[in-house]
Amino acid sequence: MDRTALDWLFSTAPQALAALVGLIFTGVAFILATIEKEEDRDSTRESICYEMKREIHIYMKWLFLLAGISIVFDLGIIIFNPIEEDYVFSIEGCLEPYLIFAGMIFLLNIFTLCFSLWFIIRVADPNYFKNTIKRLSKDADEGTIETKDFIMEYINLEKALRALPLNVSSSVQKPVTIPQILGELKYRKLLSVTEIHNMFYLNRLRNLIVHGAEINHVKNQTYQDVKRLTHVISELKNRL
Repeated sequence: MDRTALDWLFSTAPQALAALVGLIFTGVAFILATIEKEEDRDSTRESICYEMKREIHIYMKWLFLLAGISIVFDLGIIIFNPIEEDYVFSIEGCLEPYLIFAGMIFLLNIFTLCFSLWFIIRVADPNYFKNTIKRLSKDADEGTIETKDFIMEYINLEKALRALPLNVSSSVQKPVTIPQILGELKYRKLLSVTEIHNMFYLNRLRNLIVHGAEINHVKNQTYQDVKRLTHVISELKNRL
C-alpha cells in the first residue's frame, strides 16, 4: 500500500460516514414524526412513545459521537501522514506506530458503520413499538394480584382524577390526559411528590397492560397503592 492509496482510503471514509449519518438522521426524523402522531392519536401510548424517543435519542447521540471521532481521526491520518509518496510498506515484519494507529482508526470506521446500520434496522423495525413494550414490561415486578383486578381499581382512580375541579386546559380535539392532570397536581403542589410519582408509575403500568405487555399479575403493594390513592384523590376533591 502506498501513500496515494492510504490517502484515498482515509479521505473517502469520512465522506461516506457523513453521508450515511445524514441519511440516517433524515430517516430518524421521519420515524420520530410518526411516533409523535401516534402519541397524539392515543394518549395511552404516551409513556411508551416517550421511551421510544428517549432510546432513539441515546442511539443518535452515540452515533454522532462515533462518527465525529472517526471523521476527525480520518482527517488526522491524512494531515499527519509521514509516509513518502514513493514509499511502499506492508504488514510483514515490524509494524510502525503510524501503521498500527491507522489500522485502529480503520477498525473504528468499520465499527461506526456497523453500529449505524444496526441502529437504523432496530428503530425501523415494524415491531419496534411492541419490542419497546416487551422491554418495559420486564421492569414490572410480578405479584399475586391479577391484572384485571388492577385495571378495575385503576379505572376508579382515573375517574376520581378526572372529577377534580382543576380546569386543566387541553386542545379541542383531545380530552385532558392523565399525565396532564398529574402535572397540574404537581405544579399546584396539591399532593406530595411521592404520591405524584406513584400515580405516574401506575398510569404507565396500566398503559403497558392495555397495549399487550406480558404482565399477568401485579404486586399486592401496587394494588393497594391504587386503592389508597383513589381515596386520597376523593378527599382532595372535597377540599377543593
